[in-house]
Amino acid sequence: MSAIQEARQLWTLVNEDEESRQEMVLATLVAVEGSAYRRPGAKMIMRADGRMQGTLSGGCLEGDLFQHAERVMRTHEPCVQHYDLTEDDMWGLGIGCKGRVDIWLEPLVLKDDFWRIFDACIHRDAPIIWGAELPKGRRFLFSEAFSCGAVPAWAGMLASSGNRADAGFREGFWWDVMKPPSRLVIAGAGHDAEPVARLANQVGFQVMIMDPRCLVNNDHHFPHTSHCLTPPSEIDANTVQGAYWVIMNHHQRRDEEALALAARSRPQFVGVLGPLTRTLEMLTNMNVMSQDLPLHMPVGLDVGGETPEEVAVSIVGELMAWRKGVSGGSLHGREHVHS
Repeated sequence: MSAIQEARQLWTLVNEDEESRQEMVLATLVAVEGSAYRRPGAKMIMRADGRMQGTLSGGCLEGDLFQHAERVMRTHEPCVQHYDLTEDDMWGLGIGCKGRVDIWLEPLVLKDDFWRIFDACIHRDAPIIWGAELPKGRRFLFSEAFSCGAVPAWAGMLASSGNRADAGFREGFWWDVMKPPSRLVIAGAGHDAEPVARLANQVGFQVMIMDPRCLVNNDHHFPHTSHCLTPPSEIDANTVQGAYWVIMNHHQRRDEEALALAARSRPQFVGVLGPLTRTLEMLTNMNVMSQDLPLHMPVGLDVGGETPEEVAVSIVGELMAWRKGVSGGSLHGREHVHS
C-alpha cells in the first residue's frame, strides 16, 4: 500500500479526535535489524482511550508499546523505544519475528503548524519527505506545495528520485518518503478483470478501467475505481503518464490500441494477458520493440492459476513484486522475509 494511503487511513482517527480532544501519539517504525512484521516507515496512531489505528507488528508489541505511548501523552516528550525480539526469556511470547526494531513515539499536537501541514500534504497526490533528529531534535517536512522546518538540502532529491527506498538515516536525521498510490490502468472490462481490479484496489493501487462499453465499465461491476469510456486511440498519453498497465481485452485490435497508448505514456509496467506468440504478433503489427517497454508477457506469476480469482492473484502478485522491486519468487528457505 502507498505510504500516503496508509497515512490517510491513520488520520481518520486523528480527525475524529478534533472533537474528543484526547491525547494521541504517532508511533513510527524507524529501524529494523533482522526479521520484522513491518518495514521502516510503518506507522500507527495510539489514543488515550486505547483506540489504535494501523499496526507495527502482528499484535505482539502493541500492548507494551501503548504503555510507553501513555507516558509520552503525559509528558509530551518523544522517545525511541527499542525491542529485541530475539530475547524469548524476556518476552516469553514465542514471537515469530526474531528481529530488533526501534519505534519512535511522538505526541500529536494538532494545533502545531507541523501537523497541520502534514495533514494537508497527505491529502495531496505528491511525494512527501519528512523526518527528524531522533528522538527530540529538529523536524522537517517537504513536498512540492509545502515545506516546514529546517529542510536538509538532500530532502528534495530523495522525494523526487526513483529510489525505491522509503526510509532511512542520513546526516543525523531519520527520514521517511511517503509516496502517492501507484496508478493501474486495466484495459478491458471483462468478468475476469473484476477480481483483478478488486484485489489491486485492496493492496493499494489506484485503479482505472479503460473500456468504451458502459454496460460493463461502470460502478456496479467495478466499484472503487475510475472509469475511462474513451477509446485508447483518442486518449492523450499525458493523462496516463507513468501508470502500471494490465491489458486484457480479449480482443486483439483493442489490445493493440491499448498497448500503443501504454507505449506512448512512459509506463512503469505493462502486463499483457494471453500467449507470448499473440503479444509478439501485436508488437510486430505496431512496429514496437519489446525491449523498449517494461513488458510482462504473459502477465502474472506462475501459481497455476485457472479461475478468474486465481489468475487475479497471479497478476496482482506480480504487480506488487514489481512495485517493491523484488523478484516475486518463493520465500522458501529465505532467512529474512524482507530483503
